[in-house]
Amino acid sequence: MTTLGFIALFCFIAPNRLYGYLDAGTGSYMIQIIIAFAAGGAFAIKIFWRRIYAFIKRVSSRNKKNEQDKT
Repeated sequence: MTTLGFIALFCFIAPNRLYGYLDAGTGSYMIQIIIAFAAGGAFAIKIFWRRIYAFIKRVSSRNKKNEQDKT
């Protein structure tokens, strides 16, 4: 079944109106998720910083070398 078929099927199966609400804890949960992503990203950068720095240094040295070769 194609993507268009799935979308059409979903439109026929899904109810017309959804009655839902966001309770008071949902906002704080979203904030916790954002903080967790930021902390996880910072920790990953901390762990792999030497590799990231070496990669950036290697790429920038290639660019400088290519510029010097062209002139």
